[in-house]
Amino acid sequence: MTRLFDVSSYPIPFLLLALLSTSACGAAVLPYARIDRALMDGNPAEGVAILEKTQQVYGSRSEALYLMDKGMIQHLAGHYTDSIQSLSNAEALTEELYTRRIRSEVEAFLTSDNALPYEGEEFEKVLLNVLMAVNYAQLGLWDDALVEARKVDHKLTLLGDRNQRSMTYSKDALARYLSGVLYEAAGDLSNAFVAYRLALDAFQQYGKAYGIPTPALLRQDLLRVSEALGLTQEHEEYKQAFQGTTWQSESASQGLGEIVFITYAGHAPVKRDIFVDIPFSADALSLVLATKRYDRHDNRAADSILYGLNGRIIRLALPQFVPRRSVVAYTEVVVAGGESRHASRSVVMEDITAIAAKDLEERLFRTLVKTVARAAWKLALAEAVRIGVREAVGPKDGGALAGAVAGAMVRMIAIASEEADKRSWATLPDRIHVGRLRVPPGTYDVELRHVGTSGGVVETQVMRGVTVTERGKRFVSARVLQ
Repeated sequence: MTRLFDVSSYPIPFLLLALLSTSACGAAVLPYARIDRALMDGNPAEGVAILEKTQQVYGSRSEALYLMDKGMIQHLAGHYTDSIQSLSNAEALTEELYTRRIRSEVEAFLTSDNALPYEGEEFEKVLLNVLMAVNYAQLGLWDDALVEARKVDHKLTLLGDRNQRSMTYSKDALARYLSGVLYEAAGDLSNAFVAYRLALDAFQQYGKAYGIPTPALLRQDLLRVSEALGLTQEHEEYKQAFQGTTWQSESASQGLGEIVFITYAGHAPVKRDIFVDIPFSADALSLVLATKRYDRHDNRAADSILYGLNGRIIRLALPQFVPRRSVVAYTEVVVAGGESRHASRSVVMEDITAIAAKDLEERLFRTLVKTVARAAWKLALAEAVRIGVREAVGPKDGGALAGAVAGAMVRMIAIASEEADKRSWATLPDRIHVGRLRVPPGTYDVELRHVGTSGGVVETQVMRGVTVTERGKRFVSARVLQ
């Protein structure tokens, strides 16, 4: 019968390679800086080309992430059909990865979560459908857009079942609001009203969880549509609840078209490692305190050697989202036609940074349990190697020294390989703003003024030749990196 951790069954070279392989995977530098430069230069098509040229950098375990990034940049480049294809492939892959996750989990337990194929955070999986809905809306394919928007609630229900209803992110306000806009575009005011009511419910949850208030835009829509449908009781209830809200009736906008504008502001948060070092002796505690005394730029290599030689320290690596907040408070759209001028402001409808941080926080305990178990396994492996080498060499031939060296080496590599999974959909924005503006039918140059929190305009973009038809809806979107 083979003993647990018998070195004859687990050769040292194999163990060292297993520990090192996933650490190397996490070291790949993805081309986000180059893509940002292309976006800042107003050339998102170049960003798509950069992604396609660097696909191999993502590696086979991050194929879904590559498709997510590609779909986002294609969307910004106006390649809506291509974006739909990329995002749809990403969605199919994330679903497939979930069904065959168990086998990968074993390898991840032995090494790190970087061994797992990336299947996306829960909110990222939902945003796949939101972006596909916007893509279809850009193409004027309202029914297809509605299919994607309706998928969101179904997907969140499935995710809630998997997580035993323990997650705050159980409704997506942006998706529900977009559903209302899309139903209106399809001429279905009744279902639009239902969608807006569901959006109100979602924003009440957003207010408590993420500090996002119910937008005035949604209150205006509920007042407008309830009156148009003749829902007297509901309309009066909203008038009481939304006192001070100014709105325009549906009849007052007959013969007009509408511009729906979306701003993707700032950068989504990125993950970094948070290292927790746990000593199991007084001298180990002194060593940990000594290494923490100086704020060194990169102390992982030195810590691996010192902690490995000590042999009584476990290192845990946990992921943490680092915000990259946008300075954009809202976008003002200005449309001039002849002597008339039309303007409107956007409102925040999705705070991706807040959702990401909350979601990760709620999964922290589950992540911590797995990380502790993995670190303990690595420590036990190092001890098994020490004993195995000592016995294999024998006491007369320096077995104790050889075993100590081998055990220390495995401990060093185990600590060096401890790394959190820092992959995330980094081409997403920090926040998503939505606004609406009704204008007479015609072709316009649409000016988008992105206004900062200090009140000044931080960036201006102009979209030329935007055609709006009578009672039609035209979606326009813009990316601002500040």
